[in-house]
Amino acid sequence: MKFILNILKAFLFSFCFIGIASAADCPSISPKMAADNPTEQVEAIVNDVICSFIALHSESNGTLQNTLNLTKKKIIPYMDLEHSTKLALGDYWKDLDTRQRKIFERDVKNSLIKDYVSILADMKDWKDINVSVDNQYSQTDNIANVKVLVSLKNESSSAKVTLRLIRKNRWKIYDLVYQTISIVDIEKVGYDSKIKRQGIDGLIEKMLSRS
Repeated sequence: MKFILNILKAFLFSFCFIGIASAADCPSISPKMAADNPTEQVEAIVNDVICSFIALHSESNGTLQNTLNLTKKKIIPYMDLEHSTKLALGDYWKDLDTRQRKIFERDVKNSLIKDYVSILADMKDWKDINVSVDNQYSQTDNIANVKVLVSLKNESSSAKVTLRLIRKNRWKIYDLVYQTISIVDIEKVGYDSKIKRQGIDGLIEKMLSRS
């Protein structure tokens, strides 16, 4: 189960936030200036991230610490971690106070950063990755699904992932689905198992001890 989750997280960081660079023109259009629809926001968000990483590496500043700082500045703000955490905790969410919810949200964020900042730091050449965003997205109220096709240069195979977005004050990504597997669903299984073994208070105490 953890192996599958790591594959999906790698898709989220390596493909969805790196892949679209192959079609990006730098400097990029700020997401604030892009049209307020899911597909154009996805393209603007990703291109903004990618141009920042390209600039970082072109200046030979792609250290782990600089990558961490750029991740916190350019990637995390475009993810709705609160909504992701709420879905991952399911029925447990309503029993948590504000402080406890923030602790779980921080745990989700730290998990992404801990596992994949090193991947971003080591990424040097994005020319072989091709990504296209399907303009035919689906939307229900403030929830949208955007399909993204990922392929490698000179490779016939490709992978299709679906980004799930929610709009509050702006569109943000809260989940990724590959085939029928969702990051949030797998996180939900993980938290449910931990809570049943350790209890809410025990799990929170353990998370605080790691921070």
